[in-house]
Amino acid sequence: MSDTTAPGPFAALRRALSDTSPPVRRLMLIGMIALSVLVSGAAVFAPKAAQAANHTIAIKNFAFTPDVLTVAPGDTITFVNQETDGTVHTIRGDFTSPDLPPGASFMVTVTTAGSYNYYCSLHPYMTGIINAGTAPPSPSPSRSPSASPSRSPSGSPSASGSPSASPSVTPTTPTPGAAPCDDPALGAAQGDGTRLAAYSLVGTVKVFKLCMSQTDWEVSPGVVKLAYTFNGIVPGPTIKVNEGDQVRVIVQNDLPEHTAVHWHGMQLPNAQDGVPDITQPHIMPGSTYTYEWTAKSTGTHWYHSHMGGGQVGRGLYGALLVTPTLGDIAADKHYTIEIGDGSNGFTLNGKSYPATVPLTAAVNQKVHVRLIGAGPEMIHPMHLHGMPFQVVAQDGNKLASPYTVDTLNVGVGQTYDIVFQPKEPGKWLLHCHIFSHSEGPNGMIGLVTIVNVTP
Repeated sequence: MSDTTAPGPFAALRRALSDTSPPVRRLMLIGMIALSVLVSGAAVFAPKAAQAANHTIAIKNFAFTPDVLTVAPGDTITFVNQETDGTVHTIRGDFTSPDLPPGASFMVTVTTAGSYNYYCSLHPYMTGIINAGTAPPSPSPSRSPSASPSRSPSGSPSASGSPSASPSVTPTTPTPGAAPCDDPALGAAQGDGTRLAAYSLVGTVKVFKLCMSQTDWEVSPGVVKLAYTFNGIVPGPTIKVNEGDQVRVIVQNDLPEHTAVHWHGMQLPNAQDGVPDITQPHIMPGSTYTYEWTAKSTGTHWYHSHMGGGQVGRGLYGALLVTPTLGDIAADKHYTIEIGDGSNGFTLNGKSYPATVPLTAAVNQKVHVRLIGAGPEMIHPMHLHGMPFQVVAQDGNKLASPYTVDTLNVGVGQTYDIVFQPKEPGKWLLHCHIFSHSEGPNGMIGLVTIVNVTP
């Protein structure tokens, strides 16, 4: 019987099979079936393998490009240091790299869906986010300061730089009996990006309430960090009391990790010092702890988490000011600047320039600025343009012999009180003089604010 099928590979295959013996024909058919299974399997699995992709993040001009990257779980990201001036970068946060000199690279594979934050530990204002299987973050804060929406303050800080843009929270005194995270109240804005802590009087005791929680915090326009906050703000509210006041602070931990609060510079009973495992048990997530002491140490001090510098770097710090019985430092204007350099980036009062709040003064007014080195890692030489300043106190202690400088090294944990009198109107910079902390290729960044002097 003749083969009437059109010539081709299949016709040739049929002729070959018909010309072979039955045993050989069976072996050929088995081979063909096995080959077809392999081919079909490759067709099934190839698309899955193709889903994994490679991405590159360039490190150049003290920035990550792109700084927000959306990938799929299973993708690989390679960081490449493309600096040309010898600058070394080191990645920290949700990733840990070795030191990366120019030309070096660091590779990570993201296996689990989620949002991953990272920064350069040597230049913490350099930050980035990798979203694996999640939507990119909103450019402005959206999450409440607490895990429960009912606990959030009624307002959220803006990055506009205007003191009037600070959170508007009602009431301004804590509700008696309420847990701190049920009522994270704030006091008045101070015109420098900080706010006072609200308190209530119970007999003669001033009772403050602090809620420690995670909060989306806009450090500069469009740059949002998952911060750790006291009462929803960075820095935490300024606790201001008078010498001799009895103070009670009720702290609720609404964070996903344990912690404690240290009252830096205070003379107080050892049990109230706030060092976990040394003077007290840890404040566990969901728990409340109460501190009580008498304000004896006058001057400029601060309070902060005492469970790893990472918590301080995320925002768990605030000013603690004790006014002496004989009166505060004499001045027409009083401001506080808290210097941060952790995973929130380089910040003054929780903001990076251009979102820092300008300080205002008039020619010949005496301006008093409290400088607090919150850190948690670096020393910052703070320099004022256009005028010298007097250093009148250190770590809350008034100096017997004030001295005059225009640049002052502020170390982690240190506080300084400085006083100056502007002689010329204009916008005068107050900034860290380590250039990578305050300047980038496009202008001023990070640890910069302006003293706006009017005639």
